[in-house]
Amino acid sequence: MTRIAQIEDHGSAVAWSPVKSDADVIALGAKDSGGVGFDDYGGELELFNLNICSPQGQPKPRPIGSVKTTSRFSSIGWTAGSGAVADKYKMGLIAGGMIDGSVNVWDPATIKSTSPGKDPTVATVKRHSGGAVSALQFNPHPASANLLASGGSDGEVLVTSLENPKAPHVYVPATDQPKQGAEITQVAWNTQVSHILASSAGNGTAVVWDLRQKKPWCELRCEANAAVSDLQWNPTQGLHIVTSSSDDRNPVLKLWDLRASTTMPLTTLEGHSQGILSLSWCPHDDSLLVSCGKDNRTILWDLFTLKSIGDIPNDEAGDTPASATYGGISQSQQKRYDVQWSPILRGVVSTCSFDRKVQAHSMIGLATKCGRPPQWLKPSSAVTCGFGGTILSLSATSKSVSITSCIEEPELKAASEKFEELTANGDYTGFCQSMADTAKRAGDSYENKVWGFMKIIFEENARAQLLTYLGFDSEKISRAATEFVDNSSSLSDGVSALSIDSKGTPAMAPEAEAAVQQALLVGNFEAAVECCFRSGNLADALVLASCGGAELWAKTQAEYFSREAKKRPFLSIVSAVMNNKLEELVSSSDPKKWQETLAILSTYGKSDEFPSLCLALGNRLEEAGDAPNASLCFMCGLKLDKAVKYWKFELEQANKAKGTTDLLALHAFIEKVTVYLQALDNNTVLDSDVSELFFAYAKALSDQGLFAIASKYCRSESQKCKELKDRLYRSKDSHYCLQAMGGSPPEFPYSSKSVGVAPARASSVSLASTSQSAQVSQQQKQHPATTTSQQYQQQHTTASNAQQQQQTTTSTHSASQEQIAQSGQSQQLPPGWVALQDSSSGKTYYANQSTGESSWEMPKAVQTTQAQQPSAYANGGTSYQQTQSAQQPAAAAGTKTSPPNASTPSSKVASKYGDGFVTSASHPELAERYGNTGTSSAYLGVARPGTAAVGESAAPSPAAESFDPNKPPEVSAEHKPIIDGLLAYVNALKGYPLSVSEKKQLAEIEKGVGIFTIKLSRSEIDANTASEVGNLVTALNSRDYVTAGKIQAALVNSDWRTHKDWLKGAKFLIQLANKKFR
Repeated sequence: MTRIAQIEDHGSAVAWSPVKSDADVIALGAKDSGGVGFDDYGGELELFNLNICSPQGQPKPRPIGSVKTTSRFSSIGWTAGSGAVADKYKMGLIAGGMIDGSVNVWDPATIKSTSPGKDPTVATVKRHSGGAVSALQFNPHPASANLLASGGSDGEVLVTSLENPKAPHVYVPATDQPKQGAEITQVAWNTQVSHILASSAGNGTAVVWDLRQKKPWCELRCEANAAVSDLQWNPTQGLHIVTSSSDDRNPVLKLWDLRASTTMPLTTLEGHSQGILSLSWCPHDDSLLVSCGKDNRTILWDLFTLKSIGDIPNDEAGDTPASATYGGISQSQQKRYDVQWSPILRGVVSTCSFDRKVQAHSMIGLATKCGRPPQWLKPSSAVTCGFGGTILSLSATSKSVSITSCIEEPELKAASEKFEELTANGDYTGFCQSMADTAKRAGDSYENKVWGFMKIIFEENARAQLLTYLGFDSEKISRAATEFVDNSSSLSDGVSALSIDSKGTPAMAPEAEAAVQQALLVGNFEAAVECCFRSGNLADALVLASCGGAELWAKTQAEYFSREAKKRPFLSIVSAVMNNKLEELVSSSDPKKWQETLAILSTYGKSDEFPSLCLALGNRLEEAGDAPNASLCFMCGLKLDKAVKYWKFELEQANKAKGTTDLLALHAFIEKVTVYLQALDNNTVLDSDVSELFFAYAKALSDQGLFAIASKYCRSESQKCKELKDRLYRSKDSHYCLQAMGGSPPEFPYSSKSVGVAPARASSVSLASTSQSAQVSQQQKQHPATTTSQQYQQQHTTASNAQQQQQTTTSTHSASQEQIAQSGQSQQLPPGWVALQDSSSGKTYYANQSTGESSWEMPKAVQTTQAQQPSAYANGGTSYQQTQSAQQPAAAAGTKTSPPNASTPSSKVASKYGDGFVTSASHPELAERYGNTGTSSAYLGVARPGTAAVGESAAPSPAAESFDPNKPPEVSAEHKPIIDGLLAYVNALKGYPLSVSEKKQLAEIEKGVGIFTIKLSRSEIDANTASEVGNLVTALNSRDYVTAGKIQAALVNSDWRTHKDWLKGAKFLIQLANKKFR
């Protein structure tokens, strides 16, 4: 069953609510008195909530308000209103066409509120005379929703304006024709033009009124001696209208196209066996129409096929009360006299039947029986997300496709762009200073130190700057030592302080003095030094040791430092410096005084030892648990892998605190590593963890649409990173991404693999193979003298396999071909045949360029004994055409062969084309048959046309030389940026999807770039022309295509005669760049 709601014991006229908030509400205007006798008790207007959209399932419809009327209803309408009416009446207005000829207007909100003593009546209009108001409808256009059209039994059509509901204004649509001549059965406003109104009458006519012109626009004579029971406008086509006939002899629906004819319907729908009482055109799918008739059928029509889809079923026998079956009239009572689509609820239809039932039906299941979903089930809009935050959206109401960008992380985007802007000029010192100042203002002491140390690394006198940064100003310290005055009054250990101004040294005991003197007399300095140590005269010991040789001097120093180091800590520094034992100093240093230790290393460490000493100090601090300061020491030692350990720890902590990747913390990490890398060797390799973080950063930037910036940070060798690089290379910013990648296209991330699937039969060829052979054939025809464009096209698409067959490869296929080509008894293919390789299976197949025939089996070859010829693959990619041209002498000598299982090529072509309109330029068989060799100079020196060959006397052109874009000819340093820019554009364009014509343009561009490069390397292009081409490339980089076009036009005017071979390609380059890079 399609029924979703039912209201019993109500013989009513029905109107759906046009207000979205009350879409489930319907108004019922009683068509009978509701009594059991013959007395007229008036009527009643009731509001019911069908609860179709109720979240609690589908409870039964419930009345939400009612009002008694003095007369019964003949018709009813509901409007949401417009302007002040809509503002004042939140549920709109309901109008009832009464059987006494009056039109009453109510406020449904007042009826629903059931406020005691408040009259819901808004207005009453009595202009119809002589019977009931048989039809009425509000204007469906929002701006004109206050206009009410009504038709009466007297044949008069009136329009009532309810702009001021308290004082309605009534007028006729045409002053010279106030009546239609019979009872008005229906009125309908045009769905597209607000001032067009149609009305149908019982005399078989339908009139279309133009309210602006105040006259009938046309009259349709639909039926002869029968009433037009109903009419409806197409919801989307303003000149399509449908009428229904109530005549049992001709119960048809007629569709009219008022553009074509007003006398002959466009088509007729037949399905009812008795007269049609009501119809309704679906407002949400103009291919669906529903009608009900006297034959007890309610039919859903498909206007695409002009056939009925099915019937809305009637009630089952068990659903009808027993009292209603008396006399067997139950089935006839179920005839429906009214059917309407809900204006808001899609796929919902209301019906009214003579058994006093109002029902609501869901048409979704029935509508899908036509074989396609209804339009309200189709997406009225669509959206899809692309690479880099690109959002593509479209809607059913617009023919345009909107492409926008969604920035999910605006802070990351702003930070990244700012970083790139500040470092673009290479001033890393200034950048580090600004970052240190920012960290200082933020109170982040560690970040302040990091950027302070980072700045020092870029300074010329870095170690001197490091001392100053650590707080050791050499000038200030020297001045303080010079000006020092000891004001202490006591001497420790009974020894006088030594100074420049002192008058002597501490006194020595007489016995000690005598022992020293005796030792000196015999030359025993070692004994004299020992005696001085024992007596406490350390200064005398040092003086005497200086005269006793290097060994005694070293021994005395060691003894001195061992005795005095604990009393004077600075002596440990002196010892380490004098004995070159800074590593021992580091290992025994106090981690809390790491800054002093680093200052000592900076002052006394040798240049080649300084990094390792900083590494040792960092390890010392790391063992002591001071990882932040350890990272600073690692920075001084230029140890990236060590320095980033703490930076990674910081990033992990930030991610942990956020619960996901903290992109701003990741950006801060990348900033530090990127700047630090500028101070290291260019060949520095990042470890896997850091390179993966770079990939994550590049991925995040690409998601924000920053393709060119993201390309700089794809430094990982993982598969995902390779895929991202390839995707960036093929993005809309391909040119800029290529520059960021260093000008070389990235490695294609995928590899093709032969799955070893053999063809089903020898004569069948895969679609990909056929398309490749056709492509190669077409390129050979376009470039008979060279395959330059094929030689330097390098794509990562499947089509590249066909081009790679023409280059030197290490594949088994090419090796076998070399063996065949270099054999003394060479096997020649018949004229027009070439050997190709299937990209999917790797097998060789053969294609006939003339007839389009292809085969896995090698065509019958002709054995020719001749001198050994060079391999078709031996010279860096010699084309198939050159191989064929080497075989032409044998063909010219009269050797003729035919493809297997065929009579002759000429007969095959003739049978296929009937000899007519076939050019001999591409079919040498016909040229030989008819003798019309043509005038093209591409066939010089060849007996038969069809295979291009270069005459011996022809001078080689630049295009005929082999050109490899990866190894272009050497040009001057001044001109190299021009060539690099042109090649970058060629590679970028290859990554875009191109139409057939655009692919031809790209081939011309490649050819032109190759010729221009070769000529430039030969100095065949003057400096002014080269400079103009450089200006053209600069204009393209700035996306100033107007200027680029002007430069190309100027070159055409001045240099066309000498450089037309590459200027055409320049024009196509500007055109394609303008299309693809905007």
